Amino acid sequence: TMIFDTLLGNDRLKQNLAESLAKGHISHFYLISGPRGSGKKTLAKLMAQSILCRGSQKPCGTCDACRKIANNNHPDVLTVEDPEHKNVAVKIVRQIREDVFVRPNEGSHKIYIFPQELGIEGQNALLKILEEPPSYGVFILLAENPQQILTTVRSRCTLLQMESLPKGLLLSHLRKQFPGADQ
Repeated sequence: TMIFDTLLGNDRLKQNLAESLAKGHISHFYLISGPRGSGKKTLAKLMAQSILCRGSQKPCGTCDACRKIANNNHPDVLTVEDPEHKNVAVKIVRQIREDVFVRPNEGSHKIYIFPQELGIEGQNALLKILEEPPSYGVFILLAENPQQILTTVRSRCTLLQMESLPKGLLLSHLRKQFPGADQ
């Protein structure tokens, strides 16, 4: 699982996902759920790299596409956020709905990552794309609790459930990264 190893824990999930993406099985909609700090954003970025990677082992982490995604400047990977509001405003979701019909610039897919919660109205606005997405569209929703997502939306998503990291794993990783720090 090479670069997926940069994401701690959740080994079975990472292995299944890496295998399915390597075979080119790409879903239009993913819902990554799990507790705060479990790596949802990291996983979403790794998935985007896997989907758009030009290397033979995907994601290679070194090709142009992987590097642009790592630096948050790939034109076909859009993070949908609305810092002024608790939930992403409906008008932003509607803009995305129009934007998805503009073909990708560089990659084979256009990927939208939603790290922020969508309210009921936003989810309903998104449903219109979920019903008939363009072939190249990929949406990755992140939520602490999948129950916050409408059943009509959830039923169209591939669910990826992240677990909290075991304390032992976290401690050993932190010890490696900060050898001088106290317990």
